[in-house]
Amino acid sequence: MRRLCVIAAVFLLCAGCLSSACAEEGEKIFAVKCGSCHKSGGEAAAFGPAKYAIIQWERFFKKNKHADSKDISAQFSQTDLEAVKNYLVEHAADSDKPQAVGLR
Repeated sequence: MRRLCVIAAVFLLCAGCLSSACAEEGEKIFAVKCGSCHKSGGEAAAFGPAKYAIIQWERFFKKNKHADSKDISAQFSQTDLEAVKNYLVEHAADSDKPQAVGLR
């Protein structure tokens, strides 16, 4: 039983680290792939993570709301989408590290 608890604790610690690393990768993906449309003068409105609150970003991805306007499924792997979601959530308006609207 103790061994199982130790394994679970290590897993949870690693998951937290992976989430942050995933968010860093998500920022890169966001800048390149999302930024091609979501920038000043692009075909879609420019925005940054702080445009919405955490729950709004989570709902957006859960409901696949991007598909309502443009299907991007061929351009993003599930891993890419999860990384972008983690980046947007980690820097959402109500997060500990909100990031201003607009691409850097």
